[in-house]
Amino acid sequence: MGKTVKEFVENYKSKKFINTRQGVDEKAEWLRKELEIKSYIPFREKRQIAEMIVEQYTDEVDGIKKHDSISAYVGLISAAITAHTSLSFGDDPIADYDLLAESGLLPQIIAEFQESYNEIEVLLKMALAMELEDNNTNVLIGHFLDGVIKKLDGLSGMLGRINLNEIFIPSTN
Repeated sequence: MGKTVKEFVENYKSKKFINTRQGVDEKAEWLRKELEIKSYIPFREKRQIAEMIVEQYTDEVDGIKKHDSISAYVGLISAAITAHTSLSFGDDPIADYDLLAESGLLPQIIAEFQESYNEIEVLLKMALAMELEDNNTNVLIGHFLDGVIKKLDGLSGMLGRINLNEIFIPSTN
């Protein structure tokens, strides 16, 4: 297990990188070395990340699948960073996300494996589209069935008010 995000950010803040071109290069080299960054991970691992995010952040409510895109975004960031670096996110990935973003490290870390990250985003969109593709059909069928049930309820109410004895038993006048 690698460093936690909190430990890493604290370590980063203790470094005093000079804000010059040499300092920027020095910081980038320190990031690569400190985080053991892998610029590429296998396609299967990228696919697993995308499918895990869809599964983890998609729920079914009344027969309709809903995806929590905001939480999924943080999930994507944390999964991609965990897969490409030695960093590990804690129990509160949003707090870890905020630590990286506030320190300015988040875009720099992602930039180290940007192509791989972009590919994961594409796979995530594909996996989510597959997961949600039957929503339109389910919604249409649901609305149709609701309409049928309402009409049957109305018909049932009318039939309940009819006295069948008056219809089928002839009067003896």
